[in-house]
Amino acid sequence: MFGKMLDDLQLELLWKNPGRAISVYERIPRAWIDGFRLANLKNSLKLAREKSAFYAQKFREHPVDLDRIRSTADLGAIFTTPADLQTLPPENFLCGPADTAYETTGTISKKPKRVFFSNREIEDVGRVNAAGLWRMGIRPEDRLASSFDYSFWVSGPTLKAAVGQMKCFHVEAGRMDPEEFYDRVKPYRCNVIVADPGWLVRLSEVADKRGPWPMKLMIAGGENLAESSRRYVESVWKTKFLLSYGQTEAFGSIGIECHRQDGYHLNDMDLWAEVVDQDAQGYGELVYTTLRRTVMPFVRYRSGDVTRLITEHCPCGTPSMRLAKLRGRSDDMIVTGVGNIAAWMIEPAFESLEPRVGDWQLAVSTFDGKDRLELRIETAEAIPGDAFRSKALEAMSRGPMQVASSGIQQGLVDFQLKTFAPGALKGTSRKLKRILDLRTF
Repeated sequence: MFGKMLDDLQLELLWKNPGRAISVYERIPRAWIDGFRLANLKNSLKLAREKSAFYAQKFREHPVDLDRIRSTADLGAIFTTPADLQTLPPENFLCGPADTAYETTGTISKKPKRVFFSNREIEDVGRVNAAGLWRMGIRPEDRLASSFDYSFWVSGPTLKAAVGQMKCFHVEAGRMDPEEFYDRVKPYRCNVIVADPGWLVRLSEVADKRGPWPMKLMIAGGENLAESSRRYVESVWKTKFLLSYGQTEAFGSIGIECHRQDGYHLNDMDLWAEVVDQDAQGYGELVYTTLRRTVMPFVRYRSGDVTRLITEHCPCGTPSMRLAKLRGRSDDMIVTGVGNIAAWMIEPAFESLEPRVGDWQLAVSTFDGKDRLELRIETAEAIPGDAFRSKALEAMSRGPMQVASSGIQQGLVDFQLKTFAPGALKGTSRKLKRILDLRTF
């Protein structure tokens, strides 16, 4: 019976019915899904070994009996890194003819990583994402507006493919100024908005002043978001604000929250996820392997994002494992005169700050022979710098930055705080590097 249901699920994901796909997926025992995924994993690994010059070399250096593996951890020392994509020709990874490509630079290097796909893969990810939208409550009668940028970015095309499968009304506004978006999109009576988190916060500030319209759901993806900012958006629009998580290398969708907002439900029909180099709390770097890609499959791609796997069953009923909210980048930690500082250590301090904090960045430089920590914060309100500096230091003294805060108070480093208007830090960039090391050694 369940074997037939797995076949049905594959057909529904590959063809037309997101609601039925979700229904079938949630009824199948986890063991059957895991068996289905393992079969696809072995097929994907064999394809990569046979067709990709890069992976053929990897498997020669680290021989593995693919018929005997039970998980990607059995691949041992085989990994794919962002540097591999940036330094080697794309042809080294290709296993089949490509129809399109997208680029990403992430937060570390301006040199792009080029990732290639087929039109069939775009259609496939659209069907899977449509099932995800259905699980979030989106239906064909809903009206959706997107502000995603289309220049070499995968989010817009994959969303458009999903909306096409859902057959709901869709306005593709592009990444325009939030004031203009408000004026031009409001007449379409859209009740779902999809955007990146920082941009959606700025749109909410516009709506807070000018008045929101009825909204069913807000969805964002592309970067992390402070919970205080999420609560602000929800208070303006009087609806849920759900986050998705993805990378271009994963074809956009790695996971998405349910309405409980307690971790990203993994897209485990397309990705095999693991967390490596874990600390005592289980946090480490997310590594994933593609399961159904045939043009440019990836084997154990090191995402650079720090998270942990949540294996407990979610009360929402979705059987997939979840990822905890990202702590930051594995490369977003630096050594300073007050100890190690990482992005995930700083962000909790903003939860209690007033006025509300938007995007932020810590720039580390040198001043009078000591490290200078310049905390750059976006706020919607103009406030005296000294007063806000004191508030920020007090907030940092109560969380993971307690040791660093004590060192700042002792004068071990020079600490500055600067405020900026919303949107000023990121500018035209898609992602903001949280920790910026400007020192020369």
